[in-house]
Amino acid sequence: MLKASGAMIRSGSGALKAYYKQRSAEYDDIYKLRRRQADLARLRRWVARHVKGKCVLEIAAGTGYWTQVCSRSARLVLATDCNADTLAVAAGRGLGSNVSLVTADAFLLPAFDTRFEVGIAMLWWSHLRKREQGKFIAQLMSRLAPGAKLLLVDEVYRKNATKNPISRHDRFGDRYEIRVGRDNSLYEIVKNYPADDELRYSLSEYCDRVRITRLTHFWAISARIKMN
Repeated sequence: MLKASGAMIRSGSGALKAYYKQRSAEYDDIYKLRRRQADLARLRRWVARHVKGKCVLEIAAGTGYWTQVCSRSARLVLATDCNADTLAVAAGRGLGSNVSLVTADAFLLPAFDTRFEVGIAMLWWSHLRKREQGKFIAQLMSRLAPGAKLLLVDEVYRKNATKNPISRHDRFGDRYEIRVGRDNSLYEIVKNYPADDELRYSLSEYCDRVRITRLTHFWAISARIKMN
């Protein structure tokens, strides 16, 4: 725990999970911002094209916004999240018989009967500590078929676009923000905004054919998991 201006701040590995559990009912508000609609329309088409006819494993699916996008063209979607509360919101979307929702930790995925052809993680990479990135990719790779595709989408840093105050940078270069829960509890959350060269370096050991697209509010990556 940290303390700022007399208020206790929840930090550490459980803070992100607790914060998004509180925000599960309102998380989709970030997709309703008018200024983001052009980017989101383009990204929906991009995702649908990459997953068409494929078996997809989604990590940190949250409330199922991207799960629903995938469900319209993918053959099968298995969406995971560590929070049952956010998956309950996803379940209310009427996702269809080709979608399964599973409560699971991104770093400790259960064994699945399917070796997936596409792995996706949307608005998740920015919450990974830099020293956790390799562990995450290795865990995801273990559930994907050789030569599978990786899709990542996350936010571009825009000055004055967020009201969340920066709390600190740690010795590993990770950036932290203070977030306020619905009960006014304070949480310290990892929120990184990597440059393209950082992204390529982080993926270089595990992926090839890395393609990065930067839009106004989001960046997107498609890559191929290296074949051993």
